[in-house]
Amino acid sequence: MGHRWHDEVLLPSMTSRLPSLRAVAIFVAAGRALSFTEAAKTASLTPSAVSRRIRDLERDLGTALFRRFNRRLELTPAGARYLAGVSQAIDLIERESAAVRSRRRGAALRLSVLQSFASLWLLPRLAAFKSVRPDIDVEVETSTELVDLVDEHFDAAIRFGTGRWPGLLAERLFEVRLFPLAAPGLLPAGKPASAAALDSTTLLEIAQSPDLWPQYLAGIGLAGYRPRRVQTFDNAQVMFAAVANGLGLALGARELVERQLKSGRLVAPFSNPPVAIRQSYYLVYTKDRKDQPALKALRRALVGGGAAKVVRPRMR
Repeated sequence: MGHRWHDEVLLPSMTSRLPSLRAVAIFVAAGRALSFTEAAKTASLTPSAVSRRIRDLERDLGTALFRRFNRRLELTPAGARYLAGVSQAIDLIERESAAVRSRRRGAALRLSVLQSFASLWLLPRLAAFKSVRPDIDVEVETSTELVDLVDEHFDAAIRFGTGRWPGLLAERLFEVRLFPLAAPGLLPAGKPASAAALDSTTLLEIAQSPDLWPQYLAGIGLAGYRPRRVQTFDNAQVMFAAVANGLGLALGARELVERQLKSGRLVAPFSNPPVAIRQSYYLVYTKDRKDQPALKALRRALVGGGAAKVVRPRMR
């Protein structure tokens, strides 16, 4: 009885004291290189983030693992002992994890996407991708927030912007060229856009991108125009539904509204050509995931055979 009681008390205590595996792996990288900067490159983190993880680990263990000097690091005796022990464990975990992954019949990718973009553009393409690569499961999570691709375990995300996100690689999915959309009969068709025509209706915009109408108006020679009525939405799909119901004009790219145009639910009332804007939709991911086979296959499918340019983060 005494021995059984001892096991029941000891095991929960041991498991509750296990440190974060991620923090231990970062410590091993820093301990081997004696550099938070080099560990940051390995872990796709900033040096300050590595330093925070190491401090959290030291707090958890109750002892200092490094001596920190202005331009160098040294392992403490406790740190040297800990590195010698856990290095082998981390190497073993990495080897066995790689072996298990290589034996898997399929693969899974987690993708973070704006809900409206997923519905209007991505999902039909994922269906086509699944027909040719049934071995790859793409799990789509929709959100209006920008997820952390390092800490939240996503393989990639689709973001709207200029292609510059620190620490990430970005591949443009397509050039965004905008033009106004309306319900059939809302405005006389076939004429150039004018201040008078715009004054007769409401301009609909997306809250996250308030500069789209100014870019378009500047592109057609109406840079000084100030709309009389503006209505803001936080979801492009809802905005286009408002357009289809005659509530105003919205800007759209043909890639996103092709089906609505073909069905006649939406029309392009003005004769002006579409205007290219600064922003586009990009597939973004961390550098360490660039050569992941499943992600490479998805990139080829979404960006047209890898024709899109890879944008590397600008160093500041």
